[in-house]
Amino acid sequence: MRSDQDLAAEAAAGDEAAFETLVRRHQAAVRGLTRRLTGRPVEADDLAQSAFLTAWRKIGSYRGGAFKSWLCTIAYREFLQARRRHKPEVEFDESTHIIAFDLSAARMADRLDLDRALKQLPENQRICVVLCVAAGLSHSEASRATGWPLGTVKSYVNRGVAALRQHLAAEDVA
Repeated sequence: MRSDQDLAAEAAAGDEAAFETLVRRHQAAVRGLTRRLTGRPVEADDLAQSAFLTAWRKIGSYRGGAFKSWLCTIAYREFLQARRRHKPEVEFDESTHIIAFDLSAARMADRLDLDRALKQLPENQRICVVLCVAAGLSHSEASRATGWPLGTVKSYVNRGVAALRQHLAAEDVA
């Protein structure tokens, strides 16, 4: 199996198949990140697609390191740009229209509980928890992605995870 760095170098040289392999390898992580950042699946999928388009255009600027981290940073920046462009709209509960056929009822209930708990976190904590816990970035990588100091990211992650544990341990959560 070719490494992400090798595939990125081939993609930078114009090899679309190499980039397609990178997309297939990392699309679940990027889509998961954007879904948890936005809380709205349709918007999240659009952001993930924008992130991959931006990654394709900027693949020549990739300088090594964890490719997943580079992609997640792009996805986070796409999220920030979209948030700046769009004024808040009336939010509808889009989850009622989504049927995940591949998930058991118990797993779906757990996912909905986690999504609800994430939405209750302050935005800075939610962003750091999603980047570090859900997307698997290190604290340093999340610090670079957000532009926040390393200690701040660590603090937001710790507080966010503690708040999630407290919320998910509540009696009314399945």
